[in-house]
Amino acid sequence: MKNLLVLIIPFSIFLFTSCADDQRVDLESERAKVMQVLDNFVKAHEERNLEKLLSCFSAKPDIIILGTDEDELWVDKYSMGDAQKRAYETFNTVNLSVRDKILKMCGTGHQAWFYMKVNWFVESEGEEFTFDGIRTTGVLENEPDGWKIVQIHTSMPVKGQAVKY
Repeated sequence: MKNLLVLIIPFSIFLFTSCADDQRVDLESERAKVMQVLDNFVKAHEERNLEKLLSCFSAKPDIIILGTDEDELWVDKYSMGDAQKRAYETFNTVNLSVRDKILKMCGTGHQAWFYMKVNWFVESEGEEFTFDGIRTTGVLENEPDGWKIVQIHTSMPVKGQAVKY
């Protein structure tokens, strides 16, 4: 039994210390990288650049993308990209104005979540559309090829108080 303990204790110490995440994460550096992804997300829409937009999203097959239109629910970036490509083909101009951006980082540096209000101005087929205060929230994960959006939700708030409380 004593010989067994002599083997188990060093093995256990090795096992627990080898699995420990002792790497220090520079959260400010990671925060800047996440902000760059969010900036690229905005720029991609303004430039109507589908490749840049898709680069912001994870290629995982289980992500969630929820837009403002009733039918805008995608669980992968490619089906969202197909829909966005069709939209970009009808847009002459896209201008976005972002405000009230909030970014929170997980202490491990592996996940981040955000909120921002976005004002959209779009010219499409000769008509101008303005959508103010579009609430956009999401989650990003730090994947091997960089930070990627794995969940995003956009919504248009109801003006005023919908239900008294």
